[in-house]
Amino acid sequence: MTLLALDAGVMETGWAVFRSDRMFDTGVIKMVPNRSRTLDATGRVEYLVRCLDELVAWWMPSAVAYGQPSGLRWPAPSLEMLDNALVNWSADQRMPLYTYSAQEVRAAIARHSNVPPDQLAYAIMRRLGLIGVSKSTHEWEALAVGYYHLCRWGS
Repeated sequence: MTLLALDAGVMETGWAVFRSDRMFDTGVIKMVPNRSRTLDATGRVEYLVRCLDELVAWWMPSAVAYGQPSGLRWPAPSLEMLDNALVNWSADQRMPLYTYSAQEVRAAIARHSNVPPDQLAYAIMRRLGLIGVSKSTHEWEALAVGYYHLCRWGS
């Protein structure tokens, strides 16, 4: 089984690929700085979906695990649009989409739902044997989502 794990955002998205129960690769989908100023949220989400299509064509995952931002205390229309786009995209790809709140993942990995990003990164580094490896915050978050999913559902 190949799992694509996402820490999705409107401006940057971290991704991680797991094959069986092992991390295989990670990366970040970023909006090009010049384009991000000219595109609205709809255009940025469409760009993300096109990039995800390329990841699916390359890695051929059988499922997607998605870490949703949580703890926002105000309406976030662009994040709602992102959620809907990912649900539709996974249905179009005929892949199950498993969604987890960021707090749920953080509590399981680092034993505290409001842990800072660097502490979450260290916790997932230890669990995956990646001490000293340099990755972006979005990649560590995606790794945490994928690891959490695999621990929860098995490989």
